[in-house]
Amino acid sequence: MTDCWAFDPQNRPNISQCHSEVKWMPSIPPLKGKTPHSNAQSAELFYEIGRIHESQGNFKEAISGFKQALSAARSAGDQAMSWRALRGLGAASYATANQAEAQQYLTQAQDICNQIGDDRGQADVLHMLAKVYRDQSKLTEAEEFYTRAHHIFSRIGHDQGRANTLHGLGNVSRERSHYPEAEELYNQARDIYARIGDHTGRANTLQRLGSLSYKRSEYIKAEELFNQALEVYSRIGDNLGRANVNKGLGHLYRVQGLNTKAAPLFAEARRLYALIGDSEVEENCSYWLAEVSKEGDSSTTSLSLPRNDDVPSLAQQQ
Repeated sequence: MTDCWAFDPQNRPNISQCHSEVKWMPSIPPLKGKTPHSNAQSAELFYEIGRIHESQGNFKEAISGFKQALSAARSAGDQAMSWRALRGLGAASYATANQAEAQQYLTQAQDICNQIGDDRGQADVLHMLAKVYRDQSKLTEAEEFYTRAHHIFSRIGHDQGRANTLHGLGNVSRERSHYPEAEELYNQARDIYARIGDHTGRANTLQRLGSLSYKRSEYIKAEELFNQALEVYSRIGDNLGRANVNKGLGHLYRVQGLNTKAAPLFAEARRLYALIGDSEVEENCSYWLAEVSKEGDSSTTSLSLPRNDDVPSLAQQQ
């Protein structure tokens, strides 16, 4: 996106490309001094700042923005913004593997949605709680929450929510090794994302389909899907997505004995996870970088998985 700001016009993309790069960014009217509504406006502004950082995988900055939004919303007595800020905090905490905090924030958000009768908010929080349960390997609870959220989104005609919950149900099926069912759910989600122009959702689904192909030893297909996802993540500036795909490609090449191709991918993934602040996955990438660096290329590399984390899975992503 920053290439659109180049001083020399010849170095800038055309206007259509620049427009497509920035159209997803929210806009908030500037504040005009202290007014009775200034706290509410400040909350909205801080919330959107948090969202921008979240969309780019900068979760430390996102948490700061959402906390400021929550404080301003509570001062203004704005319940709707309060649950949105809590949901943002829950999502950002989830993304940095702070599951207990995520569940706490999301439960508070759910309580507010119940109080004010916000169906969409209720579905959104149910969806996030389902993700938390899935990461705790509580697949029965995760499936229940995804399904409840999907029913609400379908009833109110919310395509984004439908796609997100289909994607989540695909994750549950994948983790149960129900691969044909998972692929069908992912493809349904991908079709909706493409139709509504959700680049992040489409990239996440391409990433999951790539991971699914990897698990089925369909390496050529997996490489194609991972690279499609990487192109989208790079274009929209999603650091977490880029990190996850680089890690996935690293494992894909590693199991084929292509360690010299795997090493720079693990190194780049490690750099991005450090930038995001996910020290656990950063350490995991360091482990695999050391392994492939000392082994070199081999045509007889074992496809066994000696560690539970030896898979090209997403690090706390949709």
